[in-house]
Amino acid sequence: MFFNKKLVTKWLSTAVVGIASFGAYAEEAITVYTAAPQKFVDALVPKFEKQTGIDVQVIKAGSGELLNRLTAESDSPVADVLWSVDGTVVDFNPTLFSPYKSVHADNIIPGLVKSEIWSPFTAVVMVFIVNEAKLKGVPVPKSWADLAKPEYAQLISSARADRSGSAFIQYATVLQAFYSEEKGAEVYKGMLSNFVLSNSSGAVPRFVNDGESPVGITLEDAALQYKEGGGPVEIVYPSEGTALAPDAIAKVAGGPNGDGAEKFIDFILSEDAQKTVASLGRRPVRSDVESNHLLIPLPEVPIVDYDFEWAAENRSRLVETWADLVLDVQ
Repeated sequence: MFFNKKLVTKWLSTAVVGIASFGAYAEEAITVYTAAPQKFVDALVPKFEKQTGIDVQVIKAGSGELLNRLTAESDSPVADVLWSVDGTVVDFNPTLFSPYKSVHADNIIPGLVKSEIWSPFTAVVMVFIVNEAKLKGVPVPKSWADLAKPEYAQLISSARADRSGSAFIQYATVLQAFYSEEKGAEVYKGMLSNFVLSNSSGAVPRFVNDGESPVGITLEDAALQYKEGGGPVEIVYPSEGTALAPDAIAKVAGGPNGDGAEKFIDFILSEDAQKTVASLGRRPVRSDVESNHLLIPLPEVPIVDYDFEWAAENRSRLVETWADLVLDVQ
């Protein structure tokens, strides 16, 4: 068979260039596992892609499912980044992650840095959401102890601590806010006797906004959503203190694109991205970015020194105790 040497040489050169180009393109992609609310994914991921030219494949699920995937894939990781999960998920599985100090580390509020393995993405605050008109003369509660008073019977909406991560943090916060677990448990038992329990944490602020419950225990950004929408609600910070819980972003150990993972983490902690966080109602983690104007300044929020490690280590026991309390008082 006759071959045109020039044509063959040209074809081989084109093929090599094409393969090289494909390799370069493949490197400019990352896979991000996330439990972040969809509004954060929709606002931040396209902005990162536009700024960097890196494509992002997002796998969205609950933190437990994502951890199971990371564990199963640990010999050959698929993900590059785990984004927006409880920091204890990272701390208690350190071999799955690679420590990375962002170029923006010096701009992060020092009190929100809880680990060398992960960086904080947002600061999550637990609050009361109150529809005062539906209290019908009962005072607006100002403290966790208030919620245990008999006059609030059947007036408080709360998610189940055995089904909701945020409700578990609320439960663990009360146990830590009264200087001993025993005293905290006594207060929480009184609160629980007044609760109308829900399987969905997202339903709690909606019930209060719609007037089905006068009081709810929820995330600050969830309450803010209804306040911004003109709902008849106010946000109350319990006087004994509340949990300020940063959620984590971390680099997966051995991920296919470690450089891309670091670029994504740097972007998430950038001033631009953190301003987007603030616009969506969460507390930014940078000291040079202000929170939403409808929220009180972070230094004015009464904070419990929430022990994440203790809560994680005792989670199974605490959830079992919570279930026993429900049987006693509900």
